[in-house]
Amino acid sequence: MNRYTLEQRVFIIRVYWKTDSIQACQEQFVKRFGDKRHPPSKSTICALAKKLETHGTLLDRHAGGREQMTQETITNVKDRLLASPSKSLRRLSQETGMSKNSCQRAAKKAKLHAYRYTVVHELKETDKVKRVRYCQNYQTFLQDNPTILDYTWFTDEAWFHLS
Repeated sequence: MNRYTLEQRVFIIRVYWKTDSIQACQEQFVKRFGDKRHPPSKSTICALAKKLETHGTLLDRHAGGREQMTQETITNVKDRLLASPSKSLRRLSQETGMSKNSCQRAAKKAKLHAYRYTVVHELKETDKVKRVRYCQNYQTFLQDNPTILDYTWFTDEAWFHLS
């Protein structure tokens, strides 16, 4: 259905109900608005008539949308996450009765971000010496084999193994 202005919709319905003829409605629409290429189709006229009868209006219904998240909800989620930082969003959604996505949005609005601890070993003084020694050995290796980098392929890919 083409988008018609409210004035055009009212005109279409008035003429259709007055004449009870789709063809007469289309002809008078073209005569009044001068749009020969796009007169209202039969389905458009019937849909407008049905919309007026069922909803009592010719205006498009508001699409609705997501409800606004209240500050109370955001505070509730923030307090729960601060009280138990290791709590998962799924567990939080079960406790609050909200969806997981709503909990995630509330956490984001509260400026809380999920993260996972990664255990890494601490570098010791001996490790730092070993790193310097390796770099020096590699520089020597490159001087002895100057074409080795022509056959070396560097990539930024990484393999992650979760256990």
